[in-house]
Order: sequence, then C-alpha cells, then structure tokens
Amino acid sequence: MLLYMPYHNCKYLYLSNDQATKSTAKAEWSNIPTLSQSSRECYITAVKLNLVFSANQSHTDIVVKGSLPTMNYTTTDNSEPVLAVITSTENKTFDLNIENPIHLLSNDNIKNFVLTFTHSSGTAITATPIGCNVILKLEYVDQKEQTESYLSEIPKHLGGL
Repeated sequence: MLLYMPYHNCKYLYLSNDQATKSTAKAEWSNIPTLSQSSRECYITAVKLNLVFSANQSHTDIVVKGSLPTMNYTTTDNSEPVLAVITSTENKTFDLNIENPIHLLSNDNIKNFVLTFTHSSGTAITATPIGCNVILKLEYVDQKEQTESYLSEIPKHLGGL
C-alpha cells in the first residue's frame, strides 16, 4: 500500500546566521550546497524568517526581498521579489508571524542568496542586522503531472475543429 506523504516532493533550506555576511540592510549567503543533480522548478516560500538588530528600528514591519529568478512575480520598479513581510512588537526582533502567502516559482539552482531589507513605507533601513536566520521551503513542481494534465486538455481543444 502506497501512502501519500504531503511533503514527499519538497526540501527545506536553512540559511544560518553563522554563515551569513551581513551589512547595512542586507544579508548574504554564498556557496550554498547543491540541492539536486539538475536544476528543478519549484515554489520557494519563506516558512521561518528572523531578523535581529542591536537597536530599535523606527518601524514595526520590514519588507524582505530575495535574489531569486522568478516566473510568477513582477513589480513596477523592477526590484527583486518580495519574499516576506516580517513584523515586530518591540522594534528590535522581527519575525514571520503568519503563514507566508508568497510562493515564488523559481528553481533550486541557488548558489548565492541575498536578502535585502526595507521598511514597508519604502524608507531604507540604515542598520546592519546582528542576527538573521531563514528557512526556505522548496516545493517541487511535478513535471509528469503537468504534462499529463496538458495532454489531457488537447482533445478538448481539437474537438471544436
């Protein structure tokens, strides 16, 4: 008997504070381990995101953008895609306190990853974070299922000819 596991086709990538290079309003990870033998399409979602500053910030929420190529995201200012919006009640530690609704269609060929931080008002953050931990969920697209679904639609379209 085959049991369906809801997370059988996903991976999690932990981006540790210890390996991050942090600068003003930015955190970067280099030399990320290879996630699959070939580049595979997947939806990438931040499931945990924690940002800590040594001093209070002037806003209670921060927009986090990630350096990912995406196929389902556009913006009017051509900036990197928004990965999440994180909030704080005391303006020093910011967390992702809700289930993140942003699922970016990309691929798992991630070698370097840069997060940039701005206030939701658009004003720049002038501080360097002292802590940044991220867990990304990569949900792989089932190519076989997509192809079968596409092929099953063809007869419907040909029937009208």
